[in-house]
Amino acid sequence: MLKKIIPSEIMKKPLLILREKDILDVLKKHWLGNHENLSRPEEFVEDFFDFLKKESMQHEVSEKKIKKFYNRKLAEYWDKDLYLQKPKDMFLEIMENELQDARTILDFGCGKLAFLKEIAKNNKDIEDLVGVDALSQPVLDGLDPRIRFRRSLEEVENSSIDLAVVKLVMHHLNNVHEAADVFDNLAMILKPGGKLVIFEESFPDEKYKISETEKYLAKFKMEMSETTADFLQLSREDKVEFLFLNDWLMNLQNVYMPWTGMYGSMEEWKRLAESSGLKEKEEHFLGAIKHRKRKQGMTAMLVFEK
Repeated sequence: MLKKIIPSEIMKKPLLILREKDILDVLKKHWLGNHENLSRPEEFVEDFFDFLKKESMQHEVSEKKIKKFYNRKLAEYWDKDLYLQKPKDMFLEIMENELQDARTILDFGCGKLAFLKEIAKNNKDIEDLVGVDALSQPVLDGLDPRIRFRRSLEEVENSSIDLAVVKLVMHHLNNVHEAADVFDNLAMILKPGGKLVIFEESFPDEKYKISETEKYLAKFKMEMSETTADFLQLSREDKVEFLFLNDWLMNLQNVYMPWTGMYGSMEEWKRLAESSGLKEKEEHFLGAIKHRKRKQGMTAMLVFEK
């Protein structure tokens, strides 16, 4: 059963996680790969994590102070000549087949609608795009007329959606009951045969062959980060704390990002979705991917059908 396992003390002071050497070592390696476009990425990572370890000793953690230090160090090590060409949206690349068959698409937890705008720009055959987010404040002026914004799934007509997408949202929900309600509502709004694609900060529970990740990513000409294998060697508790701290550091001061500790394994998310009557079609542990944007963590992909 999906449950929170992050202690309340760590929820209040995430930097306490840095005292766990196994997590710290993998996290530093992960950040090194995510900052490869800096002039001296090894020095940048050492400077930043030395600062974080000192901050972990403070009575209170200042997110503003951490963000300010990070941005200052980023500017210090920035090298425009090493800046990598901005990659395509990873989710769009991997979902290409699903997008081809869909005419109505919904993005739950859509933020500022960037994902739907990108879909609209490159897919003229899609008829309707619905963004749902209870907290964000997207700019609605000048939108593609096919894009609509809603505050809740209850505002979306039942059996009206070909493809629903949930990108890195489920672990921000308050509890397993809220997650179950989200799956119930997503199942209701999907058309018969409609698909639900979930990208989530997660991990496989069972014994896993890393070659499966390498083989799947190769289909999209993507390359797995070496950190993925290191992450899988952590204990379950350490995996969850790694995901939490990495996500927290990359989204400091994001007022729309609630931190609730709702991290679960791929198998736990699968069981919860299937309890809403959805049938799993495929699942893939993507891990971390080389040459991707900095905010990536360890991603899993699960595809369900109504």
